[in-house]
Amino acid sequence: MRLVDRIPCVQQLRTVRDVVRAFGAGPGALGLAARYSTARLFPERTDARHLDETMAWIARAQDECGGDGVANVFYLASGFGVAYPETSGYIIATYLAHAANGGGEEFVRRAIRLGDWEIAVQAPNGGIYSSTALKQTRVFNTGQVILGWCALYEHTRDERYLRAAERAGDYLLHEQTAEGTWVKDTYCGARTYHARVDWGLLRLAELSGRPGFAAAAVRNLEWVLAQQRPNGWFAACGFNDDRPIMHVIVYTLRGLLESSQVAAEGVQALGILARVVAAADALCNALEAQPVRRVAGMVPTAFDERWGSTDEDSCLTGNAQLCCFLYRLAHCTGSERYRRVADVVLSATKRTQSVDTSIPPVRGAIAGSYPIAHGYVPNGYPNWAAKFFADALLMKTHFAKRLVVTA
Repeated sequence: MRLVDRIPCVQQLRTVRDVVRAFGAGPGALGLAARYSTARLFPERTDARHLDETMAWIARAQDECGGDGVANVFYLASGFGVAYPETSGYIIATYLAHAANGGGEEFVRRAIRLGDWEIAVQAPNGGIYSSTALKQTRVFNTGQVILGWCALYEHTRDERYLRAAERAGDYLLHEQTAEGTWVKDTYCGARTYHARVDWGLLRLAELSGRPGFAAAAVRNLEWVLAQQRPNGWFAACGFNDDRPIMHVIVYTLRGLLESSQVAAEGVQALGILARVVAAADALCNALEAQPVRRVAGMVPTAFDERWGSTDEDSCLTGNAQLCCFLYRLAHCTGSERYRRVADVVLSATKRTQSVDTSIPPVRGAIAGSYPIAHGYVPNGYPNWAAKFFADALLMKTHFAKRLVVTA
């Protein structure tokens, strides 16, 4: 057997080792390790049960950071990480949506705590740092925290959050190139997933009454749409030159979709919704044709420019994001197909989550990848996976009233 054939087995053994080191050799830990090492799925419970456990895990990750930001990841090998400004910012909207739909006032208080912390760690130039340790401002991170501050301002009407969002918006305007892209303070240059930054700028324009934010968004949206090919595919979508993973594919699509629903000057003339539908139809066809490990709704991690994939793992963050996007697209178009596909993907994702284990760092968490041992954030549970999974459950449960989690 060649070395490359043994790699999956090596990864599985590493997962078993990490589980036992982290949680001991009791029945619960060994059962967890057995499931992970064989890629066996967990029982699916009710949407309400999965949502409650997910929100409890996100709260636990926030408590690990003293109640301020939310810990970025729980790794089997090393435990909880540090508070992460970007994703803590958009978790604010998840907390508020959950609170408004039966989750309780505790989550409003948690959202306010996050919003205040984000102000405390905002860079002097208005941008948001990649981390509080590595003080490098990032365009994408800034756009995501703007979404959180906008949601919090709408809920509280506290001007501090709007002012912080405006400072962040001014930073984005300052960093934007003449052609409408962002190159400096990015992970790998101009990317189509910056459409989510456009969403933030358009929301900010509405709340602040400053049309310059909307104009900046329109300039970048024009560039993003210019990257789309006739088959719905977007060039410049992935990290560096890698095949784009579902995480960034859906960042692009959701950013475009939400931007298309804004009445700001210049947006409607772009014809965004039809372009989003073209991509969504191609993506739905692709994921239905090639489910990972023949599990219906388990989407391959990445796709090529022909919507093909040979991946044997699935990016669970991207799957949860896809559900949110498709529920929202069903609202905007009236197509039941998008809702049906989202239901199947959400069901598959629910089966990767343990809601019955007695091990707190794992209970209610969503792993980076299925199988957990390799792929996106291997042997880890990122907070953004849990955030989007909770959003998807909220949007499914309250589909009839067209609930949108605004980040």
